[in-house]
Order: sequence, then C-alpha cells, then structure tokens
Amino acid sequence: MPNYFDTLADLEDVGSLEIGDYVGARRRGRTMQRSRSRGRGISARALLPQVPGVPMPGARLQPLGLGATAFTASSGVSLQLTALPQRPFKGQRLILDVTRTGTSATGLVTVQQFLVGTQNQLVGSGALSANAFAATAFDANIAIDPATPGISMTVALAISAAPTSSDRVDVGGTVFGTTVG
Repeated sequence: MPNYFDTLADLEDVGSLEIGDYVGARRRGRTMQRSRSRGRGISARALLPQVPGVPMPGARLQPLGLGATAFTASSGVSLQLTALPQRPFKGQRLILDVTRTGTSATGLVTVQQFLVGTQNQLVGSGALSANAFAATAFDANIAIDPATPGISMTVALAISAAPTSSDRVDVGGTVFGTTVG
C-alpha cells in the first residue's frame, strides 16, 4: 500500500507557497461575496405551515374537464365541449376520449377549432383528427394561451357521418395545464 505522506515529502522545496493564495483566489472571493449577500435565511415556502387538506400556494399541474357530449342520430354533425376555469389556467395538453357504440358509429371525429376566448389555438383552418389528442398520443403537448376566470375554453367537434338509430359516438375532453392558487 503506498504511503501518501512520503509522496508529499517531495514537495518540501515549495516552501510556504500556498496554492490557494494564487490559483482560484479571485473566484473564491466573488463566491464569498455572493453568499454573504444572499444570507442564510429560510425560504418563504418553508415558513408556510403544511396543513392537511389545504393546497400549497403556487403553480400546479391540474386537469380542467371539458365535459362530454355524444353524436347521435338526432344531434347533428357538429358539437362543442366547453369549460370555464375558476382560476388562472394555462393549458398544455388536450386529451379527447372517443367511444363508439353500435355498428353505424364509424364516422371520423375531427377538431374544427380549439378556442381560448376568441383565439383559435390551431395553426391553420384545417380540421385535425381527434385521435391526435388521444390519451395514448405521443408528445402531444401544445402551448395553449392562458385563460383567466370567465374566459371559456371551447373545442368544436365534427363527425364525418352521424350514427343512425340508437348508435352513438361519445366524446369527452380534458385539458391538463398549470394553474395558480
């Protein structure tokens, strides 16, 4: 096993030179100044009591339900899902769940518009397949405009062929996003 003290004895000719006095001294001084100005206090969040059942203040990822609707023989080929957030909300992922019941429920469900207030969140005027917003869609995050309380979020849907008789196509929607409060 090597003896490290014998190896360090070879450095006796260096004298009283302290490497820390020359190399990195300026950086160390700046670091010390920064740490003094920051102080050693506790963050404000750590001072807030954590009460069971009371959410911590700040931004959180939460869902906003858009409700559900159904294309039937009498509903027509255009429907909407709408929600009014109760807190400031910035969506980042739209999820549409499409369920078909019956043999004639085969029409393609498309998203015609996705509105936050009056602003369409789709880049173009063309319709998108609802499958693009399925729960299993990969990397389907989008940058949605923020909505304040009182501003509606609306998804306009259409179906290429309405079901007949008692058949139906059910569509439910959820927007996941960041809320404050």
